[in-house]
Amino acid sequence: RNAADTTTRNKYNITMIPRETSYHTRPRKTTTATTSTHHNRKYQKLRISLAILLTLTLSLLSILLDIDLPLPSSRTSLRRSLQTAPKLRYLGRSHSALLPYAHHNLRRIKLLDDSATPLFWHIPKSGGTTAKRLYDCFGLTLANRLGADPRYGLHDKEEIVVFHPFDSSSSNNDNDGDDNAREHSSSNNSNNSSRNNAKFVNVDTTTQEGILRAERLGLVPSRKADIIFSSDVYFASDHLFDESHRGTILALFRQPIDRLVSKFYYLQTATWERTYRPEWKDMSLLEWAEKVNGDENFLVKKIVGKKLREEVDLGDLIVAREVVQKTFVVGLMEDMEESVRRFNVVLGIDDVGDERNRGCMEEFFGKHQEEEEVKQEKEASKETNAD
Repeated sequence: RNAADTTTRNKYNITMIPRETSYHTRPRKTTTATTSTHHNRKYQKLRISLAILLTLTLSLLSILLDIDLPLPSSRTSLRRSLQTAPKLRYLGRSHSALLPYAHHNLRRIKLLDDSATPLFWHIPKSGGTTAKRLYDCFGLTLANRLGADPRYGLHDKEEIVVFHPFDSSSSNNDNDGDDNAREHSSSNNSNNSSRNNAKFVNVDTTTQEGILRAERLGLVPSRKADIIFSSDVYFASDHLFDESHRGTILALFRQPIDRLVSKFYYLQTATWERTYRPEWKDMSLLEWAEKVNGDENFLVKKIVGKKLREEVDLGDLIVAREVVQKTFVVGLMEDMEESVRRFNVVLGIDDVGDERNRGCMEEFFGKHQEEEEVKQEKEASKETNAD
């Protein structure tokens, strides 16, 4: 039998494994680096999945219980939570990733129509004053600080009234001590007829007290203001608009450092401003920036409704960005003429075909770029023909 087995093995080239080294008892090979890396990746994916699940669970509990629960501390879970938690918090209340005031009271950019009342967010030192002068020149009825000035006798009226503050009888007397009057005096001397036709409503939409009064008097439902100016975009949008009377936000943004430098020098001499700061004259710009400036994350705080002394985090930034992206018509001060033309499209203002509006644009920004290009082409053509 053994001889027959040996012959068979030799015929088919079969090698016998000794009992002491059979596959049952053979030592296993050492785990390779590739296998170790594979296991590490699986473990890392499991940790990420657990972190995301924990973040979602905490966010849902925060919504249901209306409390703020701590977020996970690891870098991966923190990054995930900052992207999802703020949206989930508002999603549970308003069925949107937006803040409630933006979701309920503001018109989406893709759904803009004539029914939405425009609110210009006047960011300090970002072109808001120029915008007020320009839309005054266009003949729009404005709601801003000037409307409730006691000198015009309409600040205590219990109804929305449209009036002309700069008529011929008051134009020489009513400019001192008010920033809005001063703006119109300095900007419209070349166009007195436009200045005399300036129209305002008798409310102040630059303060919270004035905004509440405008809400009580029904400013937006009255449709008497063509455009509202306010520096408190959160409070104004929350109180002046609702689901039946939505608003559209127009905003000019400026490079942050340039804006603060301008503010530093401006408030040293702006005696007509509530925030006039003559003591800044004795400070260097660097000293002011390090010791006095309180505008840290100013725009984010304004959008999400936090006070200047409160802290903001990356979650607030994400929410603010979402509000701007979906509900703001954005312009840049560095490209102001094109930004204004964008606003005019939203407002339905013809700044090309209408003679008065075209004149206002030329007064503020000079001749149209297209006209300058045509002029240059004609001059170049003349030079070529002369040669």
